[in-house]
Amino acid sequence: MTAIILAVLLAWMACSMILPARPADSAPGPMEVTSYVVGPGDTLWSYASDITPEGGDVSATVEELKDLNHLDSYALQIGQRLVVPVR
Repeated sequence: MTAIILAVLLAWMACSMILPARPADSAPGPMEVTSYVVGPGDTLWSYASDITPEGGDVSATVEELKDLNHLDSYALQIGQRLVVPVR
């Protein structure tokens, strides 16, 4: 009887180490965004540098903005509305 209890306990411990306690999220939740209207003199780099956290990688923010807004180039037009992630 003790051997059976020990075997069940060991099996339970082995399974709990292999299987996660809950399934991992397969996809991240929706991204919270806001918008920004491009003004005179704005560049993608200057705006990205304004919204990048201190010590962050501005070039990564530029690429993120370019991807989120489906931009073919880095050029912006006055009045253009950009989708911007909330940080």
